[in-house]
Amino acid sequence: MPLRTARHHDLFTIAVIYAAAFWDERVIGELMHPHRQTFPQDYLRYWQQQVAEWYWSYSHQIVVSYELRKSEKNFEEEVLTGVADWIRYGQGWEQYWGIWGWWDFRNVLHRFVMARNAMTLRLYPNRAADPAMANIGSTINPLVSHFWSGSRRTGWYLNFLGVHPDFQRQGYGTSLAEWGIERAKQEKVAASVISGVGRDPFYRRCGFDVEVGKSTEGEGNPLAGKVDGAGTILFRDPELQGVHTT
Repeated sequence: MPLRTARHHDLFTIAVIYAAAFWDERVIGELMHPHRQTFPQDYLRYWQQQVAEWYWSYSHQIVVSYELRKSEKNFEEEVLTGVADWIRYGQGWEQYWGIWGWWDFRNVLHRFVMARNAMTLRLYPNRAADPAMANIGSTINPLVSHFWSGSRRTGWYLNFLGVHPDFQRQGYGTSLAEWGIERAKQEKVAASVISGVGRDPFYRRCGFDVEVGKSTEGEGNPLAGKVDGAGTILFRDPELQGVHTT
């Protein structure tokens, strides 16, 4: 499947893809945005803000899948089919970005985008969201961060993967997942993902073959008892390990 890194003019389409792909998903869709059917534009704006912050962050790499179609004028045009937001974390990230390194101009723009999004939310609150679940990520991260330690403290993390419903089950998701795994293999670092409901078999087939825990566990976890069959933390460990770390 053809893949490429995202461009600025892709951002709205990427948000649309994520919004459609996660519409019925248990955490982002049902728990975080229980009023999305009443306020679909607020739900879409949530994704627009997320995607913009990721795009302007040096640690994120947004990858899109696409297919080529003939336009009315008989020109080939791209139709985006799916998207994956990969995060390069830990030591050595500046080697990945090459000459930019710490001086990547996106650092400044990222802060500006975050400030703009915060102000927008103050003026126009997300009516599709449950305020009690809005910052669920910041609550869960401290409960699971210990899994990204040792040989797993450096690597690629699959933050969000979504394929538009019109293009699902055609191999786009697999290609997007394998993109980061291949980079992890080249760099001899870990690759990881937190699986959604019913997605464990898919990610295991892609190469995330080591289960280390659940993101639904831990004292005070807001997802405890609310999400069945989701939150599995899966790794593909560095090949230099020789044995898997659990």
